[in-house]
Amino acid sequence: MTRKKCPYCRSLFIPTPRGGGKNQKVCKKPPCKKALKVENNARWRRENPDHWRNDYPRVKQWLDQHPGYLKQYRANHPEYVQKNREAQKKRDQRKKVHLDIQARIKGQLPEITKQLRQIQNLDIQDTKTAQPLEMTFLLSSFPCLDIQIQIAKSIPLEQNKIIQTGG
Repeated sequence: MTRKKCPYCRSLFIPTPRGGGKNQKVCKKPPCKKALKVENNARWRRENPDHWRNDYPRVKQWLDQHPGYLKQYRANHPEYVQKNREAQKKRDQRKKVHLDIQARIKGQLPEITKQLRQIQNLDIQDTKTAQPLEMTFLLSSFPCLDIQIQIAKSIPLEQNKIIQTGG
């Protein structure tokens, strides 16, 4: 059988003859398989963006037909309950941080605006007189701009993951 090149680790591999080896895209290494799975899942979600939307009525109907299911499941799976509790704490913390930053920015806005007005011949494109942070606060006063998204996009991916996970 002919050798193929793994798109993730760039090593050559011989596709397994079982299970349609000619269609095999990656080598047998777990990180390469995981990367392909992530890529396929992302593509599927892009192609099916509304798959889970408006699914609540169906789920609610099933739960109404099976009373006590969730209570029993949680009782039989304490590890799930603990994992969900920790994930909810992280979601709540991220939401709180987002709200805290927005509140802080809005609280500082009048003082920053006052300072900016004192600068003579202020030109928004003039980088020498206007500090970038002050301009960020000024721009945050427009309701159509979400400063959090802009800040998150400016942080390198590795730091962004650390901030989101809290560690």
